[in-house]
Amino acid sequence: MSGIKTIALNTFRESIRGKVLYVVLVFGGILILSTYFLSPLSVGSAREKIITDVGLAFISFIGVMTVVVVGSTLVHKEIDKKAVYMVLIRPITRLEYILGKFFGIMTAVLLIALVMGVLTALSVLLGGGNISGQLVAAVYFSILEMAVMCSIVLFFSTFTTPVLTFFFAACVFAAGSLSGDLRVFAEKMGSSGGKLIMDLFYYILPNLSIFNYRHEAVHQLPVPINDLLISSVYSLVYCGALLLLAYLVFRRREFT
Repeated sequence: MSGIKTIALNTFRESIRGKVLYVVLVFGGILILSTYFLSPLSVGSAREKIITDVGLAFISFIGVMTVVVVGSTLVHKEIDKKAVYMVLIRPITRLEYILGKFFGIMTAVLLIALVMGVLTALSVLLGGGNISGQLVAAVYFSILEMAVMCSIVLFFSTFTTPVLTFFFAACVFAAGSLSGDLRVFAEKMGSSGGKLIMDLFYYILPNLSIFNYRHEAVHQLPVPINDLLISSVYSLVYCGALLLLAYLVFRRREFT
């Protein structure tokens, strides 16, 4: 556990040094200013809905982009500079290294998501709205989505370059966000082989659509407790499976 903690702390520091917090400041400025720019364009609940929708969209997009950018470069940078060799000759296993990287990146992303969530709530209040439980739940679901993407990025980063990691992760994110459409497309395909391939993609790729609760937050619709539990378990299982695969790949790599 001490090895995981050490790697996580160093990864968190590296993530923060990457000037990620500047993104949060820019986000906050845009979000706060949008409150005043949007105010003349809408009245009543419409203004609150627009601010909530824009804020949650920014949280999801910036959070995922931070995970992809930071995750795709950190591991490769240590491998390229042979720094990973200096880490692994210490009493730190490769599994601890992978888990430490995951928790370090997620700590930085969690901090960013919380700051952006607070800024979104502040913008809603300035716009004349109220902070709802649906807004808090939507931010939580976004964090689960970021965790899944973080495990995916770490998996790709163990065996390919930062550019390809970024590309593969972006493709998985796009396909995962349209996971439901893949299933519908598979059902409409006449060929059994094509349907089998679409079904395979549907079950292998992450179903990121289950983490999108912006609609419920914007319109203040109830969020069933079962959805919270199912999404949390799904994220935990998917992250665990990808991190295990990342470890199995990383274990076979030789560093000289």
